[in-house]
Amino acid sequence: MERLDLPPAQTTFEELARAYSAASRHYHNAAHIAHCLAELDAAAAQVPDADALELALWFHDAVYDPRSASNETGSARWAADFLAASQAPRELRAEVVALILATRHQPGHLSPAQRWMVDIDLAILGSDRPRFSVYEQAIRQEYIWVPDPIFREKRVALLRDFLDRPVLYVTDHFRAQYEAQARLNLAWAIGELEGFPMIDRRAARPPTSATQKV
Repeated sequence: MERLDLPPAQTTFEELARAYSAASRHYHNAAHIAHCLAELDAAAAQVPDADALELALWFHDAVYDPRSASNETGSARWAADFLAASQAPRELRAEVVALILATRHQPGHLSPAQRWMVDIDLAILGSDRPRFSVYEQAIRQEYIWVPDPIFREKRVALLRDFLDRPVLYVTDHFRAQYEAQARLNLAWAIGELEGFPMIDRRAARPPTSATQKV
């Protein structure tokens, strides 16, 4: 906020910290934000609009309910309202909103900054196998209310969608670092889901829907 010549945001920081500390968040939590920010720091010299991208990373999973298909929209709205209250320029507000919405990971044109945003968000896919395995377990915990056969079917479909893409990462920086390992991880996870139990299910509420958020 200081670099952008905007007022301090301690209250909003505390609200975000509480949101990311919710007990139901096993992956989409403060550790994920810290990982994203570390990836940004490592590539900051190459990233266009790095300050806008950092703001977007702080907010991109601020609203997260595995039963909802509108988490990115809610997160973008929170960021837009915050920036409007901070009297941020309209261009900055629009850029941050667009960056957050890019984490829906839908096909389509991406701006240079959005390409970095989606790659940072997906960096976990290219982590070493132990860390990736913990990530997969954390995702399962966030969807613990989904019966195992349904979870497996939907998760395999999502992971195959990523694996079938010509490239997973759309920046040279992330492709060089993570593409090969990410493909190995995705293939491994698909095999695990199709063949072996991942975790012991706990009692949970009946599901209403199962979204496909990474």
